[in-house]
Order: sequence, then C-alpha cells, then structure tokens
Amino acid sequence: MIEISVFAYIFTIVVFIGLIGYLNRRLYQPMLNFMDARDAAIQKDEKLANQNLADVGSEALEIENILSKARDEAAKIREAGLSEIESENSKKIEEKTTSLENDLASYLQDLSKQKDEIKKALEKQIPDFKAGIKEKLARI
Repeated sequence: MIEISVFAYIFTIVVFIGLIGYLNRRLYQPMLNFMDARDAAIQKDEKLANQNLADVGSEALEIENILSKARDEAAKIREAGLSEIESENSKKIEEKTTSLENDLASYLQDLSKQKDEIKKALEKQIPDFKAGIKEKLARI
C-alpha cells in the first residue's frame, strides 16, 4: 500500500500554514484594506454628492425666492409707472376737454353774437325789403 511519510506530512502542513500566514499578511490583508478603503471612499463620495444635491436644492430655492421677489418688485414698478402714466394722461385729457369746452363755449358765444348782429342787420333792412317788394308788386 501507500506509505505516508509522517515527516513529509507534517512538513506539508507546516508549509501550508506558513503559506496561509504569508499570503494573509502580504496579499489578503492589503487587498481587504484596499477594498475597505474603496468602500469608505465610495460612501464618502456618495455622502458628499448627496450633500451637494441638498445644497443645490437649497440654492435653487434661494434663487427661486430671489426671482420671485424680483418679479414682484418689477410688477410693482410697472404698476406704479402705469398708474403714473394713466394719471398724466387723464390730466392731459381733462385739460384738453376743458380747453375744447372753453373753445366751444366761446364759439357758441361768437355764433350767438353773429346771429344777433345778422338779425339786427336784417331787421334794419326789413323796410328796404318791404319797399322793394311793394315796388315789384306795383310793377306787376
């Protein structure tokens, strides 16, 4: 049968255990440390990315608030400008209306004076017209 040498068997076990210890120190521990460091770096980067997203979200809200305030202020300025222009235009319209009413009143007064003058002139000429009509009737 097969003979197993106890010395070779013990030597193989010692070499195997020594090789496991050596590989553990030189290969497995550094590899595990590297993997742990990589996981820690990934978690740190993920945490920073989430923090950056939160910062961006808060900054976006801040920007939206600033834009909202600017829009409100612009609307107030626009309304103030429109109301000022509207009041100026209403004053101009009122002035023009008053001016036109005054012009109409003076025109009506002049027209009334002219009417009275024409009426007086015609009344003065009535006897001449009557005489002219009588002459024409007498000729007929």
